[in-house]
Amino acid sequence: MSKVYEALQQAYENQLEVIKIHPIEERPRSQPVVVSNLPPLKMRREMVQLEQRLAGLLPDPQHNIIQFISSRNQEGVSTIVQEYGRVLVETQGKSVLLVDGDSQKITQHQFFGIPPKISLQYIMRNGGDLDQAITPVQHSRLFLAMLSGDSSESLQHEVITNKRDLWNHIRKQFDMILIDTAPIDISDEGLELCAAADGVVMVVEAEKTRSQVISNLRDRISHSGGNLLGIVFNKQRYYIPKWVYRRI
Repeated sequence: MSKVYEALQQAYENQLEVIKIHPIEERPRSQPVVVSNLPPLKMRREMVQLEQRLAGLLPDPQHNIIQFISSRNQEGVSTIVQEYGRVLVETQGKSVLLVDGDSQKITQHQFFGIPPKISLQYIMRNGGDLDQAITPVQHSRLFLAMLSGDSSESLQHEVITNKRDLWNHIRKQFDMILIDTAPIDISDEGLELCAAADGVVMVVEAEKTRSQVISNLRDRISHSGGNLLGIVFNKQRYYIPKWVYRRI
């Protein structure tokens, strides 16, 4: 990742209503912040820079739901979400929830080797205990959840009010919620989530994604009611060997 661009539009707040969902159990601050037995972070410095930029764009700690989205598959959204979440936990001790927002793939759960529980969508429709849907990673302050169990549970416009209610409950339980959503060339589910998130970050494969594609996704996010915070350019190419590049 090379840089994060400035905000493209200002956030606006939505009126949120409360539904009957029980909060998760209180979790002590003494939980470990370093997630052991995982590969070392590859983009720690870049993720720290990303956190600094996003903190400036969303200074209110109550605005803590950030959605990551791309125009097409394999642009690195899931990797950015994983690394960013781990940096927030390991460097700042924050409680972070990573949400698999793609109904066809549970990338975050697969990466951490954790089977998913029932979906947040199920809790939204039926009520219940959020602990039934949320799993800690190695007893740390990093947590996982699945938005919908399959395409039949995917979010529809008629339940958008309840969807906002759900996020209103979850935002009170964690310092940060990061949503890993499907690319729009596969599904429109991510666009349906935009209005409920406090901010949206586009992930673009550097030097490969055309500017017209970026502009199209930007416009679709805006038309969906999303607050586009900026663009992350991922997968910078090395045209000379990496070991030489680092010496220049």
